[in-house]
Amino acid sequence: MKRNSLTIILLTSLFLLIVLGICLGSVKISFSDIIQTLFVPKASRTVSKNTAYIILNLRLPRVLTAILSGSALALSALVFQSVFRNPMADSYILGVSSGSSLAVGIAFVLGLNFAEVALPSVAFIGALLTTVLLFVISKRNPLSMLLSGIALNFLFSSLTTLTITLAKKKAENIIFWSLGSLSNMTWPKVLVLTFILFFSIIILTKYCNAMDLLLMDESTAISSGLNVKTTRTVLLILSSLLTATVVSFCGIIGFVGLMSPHFVRIFVGPKHKRLLPLSMLMGSVIMLFSDIVSRIIISPSELPIGIVTSILGAPVFIALLRRRSHVK
Repeated sequence: MKRNSLTIILLTSLFLLIVLGICLGSVKISFSDIIQTLFVPKASRTVSKNTAYIILNLRLPRVLTAILSGSALALSALVFQSVFRNPMADSYILGVSSGSSLAVGIAFVLGLNFAEVALPSVAFIGALLTTVLLFVISKRNPLSMLLSGIALNFLFSSLTTLTITLAKKKAENIIFWSLGSLSNMTWPKVLVLTFILFFSIIILTKYCNAMDLLLMDESTAISSGLNVKTTRTVLLILSSLLTATVVSFCGIIGFVGLMSPHFVRIFVGPKHKRLLPLSMLMGSVIMLFSDIVSRIIISPSELPIGIVTSILGAPVFIALLRRRSHVK
């Protein structure tokens, strides 16, 4: 019952936020303009060309990017939390987003130009190397992993700041990008995000039982016939890929992955077959809501979305820390 109620609430919220995401901005658009642009043949429309252009080429790609990237970050965090057996694991907190950002920042400093597909490849290298480094230095200890991740996050953020200083002419763009932004989204970016997300979903749905086993302990997983090493490798590669794609297109957006699975677990429990789809839906809602707030709070200017998600997510992280300390 809780699962069905949560699904209905999230789907309704997502629909309303999609409409608001297209309507709100520096140029106000009516709901009837959206319906006409999306569903009425071009020859029969009464919508101006400028309004139709804003809807189809600016607002709609941005809304879809928010939905896809929110889902990707939630899915990535869900994987990290199962592999490291820690509900506070998240690509942002563990420094994976910062490692990915640093790789892209270095590429910008070197003056390299990338196509839509090539940029996530660079970000993926940074994310994967960070994940491997984290896995090695933490020795799979949950507390050590969290502290190591925070340390790596500070290190890579500092190095990214150094790249911003070296970039000079591109510094302003890199700063805004490093704080997270869904502006300047294009249909090619949407297609890349869609492909990588659905590719990851297809694989991860087959690993739901494996992630359940990983949450217990390694000996239990092995005795159940799970190849722990291979499973962890596949899961970490996929979570790094998801994080890297979002970072390369949208910049560093923290806490979305932390909040989404945490809220969903309250209603549906720890089983990943239930967690996976609802966490993605929750991530989309949080991301889209944050993007709308970032656009309207200081309109006509725009606030980096990473600031909004951090304001929302920091209290959740503190609450999780307090909860774990009380449990101990």
